[in-house]
Amino acid sequence: MNSDHVDARTIRALDLWLGPVSLEVLPGGITNHNYLVKDNSGTYVARVCVDRTLLGIDRRNEMICQRAGAELEVAPRVVHHANGVMISDRLRARTLNADQVREAGFLLRMAQVLKQLHGGWTDLTGEMLYFSPFQTVRTYARTARELGAKLPSDIDAMVADSSRLSMRIAPFTPTLCHNDLLAANILASDERIWLVDWEYAGIGHPLFDLACLSGNCGFSTEAELTLLEAYRGQIDAVDRSELAILKAVSLLREALWSVIQTVASDIEFDYEGYASKNFNAYQIARADI
Repeated sequence: MNSDHVDARTIRALDLWLGPVSLEVLPGGITNHNYLVKDNSGTYVARVCVDRTLLGIDRRNEMICQRAGAELEVAPRVVHHANGVMISDRLRARTLNADQVREAGFLLRMAQVLKQLHGGWTDLTGEMLYFSPFQTVRTYARTARELGAKLPSDIDAMVADSSRLSMRIAPFTPTLCHNDLLAANILASDERIWLVDWEYAGIGHPLFDLACLSGNCGFSTEAELTLLEAYRGQIDAVDRSELAILKAVSLLREALWSVIQTVASDIEFDYEGYASKNFNAYQIARADI
């Protein structure tokens, strides 16, 4: 990394480092620029970040939720968070891909991690934001239109349909949810699994995390049911129905997120292709409801 880069200067200026500091760009992020930082005390992951209101990202909420996740032993510890910089512990773990997430053995492990996260709701403290995927879909569609981003001609019908689908979700116990379970946001060792990138975390529907995982990682029906049964202990018809709805809405939300990024992001990534992929996956998932 160029030592004069604005991110490098911002990170190096922090008063928490011991001795010389080295920085290395971490590839793969499609929302933020992330860095590996080393000093005499250890190795950390740094993110220079600001609120991204167009995407609904509130960095204070992210920090509170990640710290709660760390207390539940499913997220890395937050070392520092101030003035647009978040520093977290570097995890000795590998980032997964969708094929690895779909493995039956891993699904059983992942179900336990989600139970651990969602089961901590009785002890949660902190001013966490509420998250509804249905509200997010409506907001993203409005934002994309205001930005002049290219939207499908039938987007209004999709959004209206998602609002109707929300009426088919039964009352539930809200809990802390990650709400962005892409394979790239899951790190694993032989002993543990961690969830990273808590930007969209908040209080919401626990089955949405399962729906995100299924939609983003291309689960088969068999894999989806394996995860649901391991998570719930049984397969319930109501859970299956709601999971199908939440999966479709998750894919629609991901597609609209990418549409916004086509005009709002400074990261080199094929957001148009990603949006098209997710709109297509949404249509398939919606047909299965």
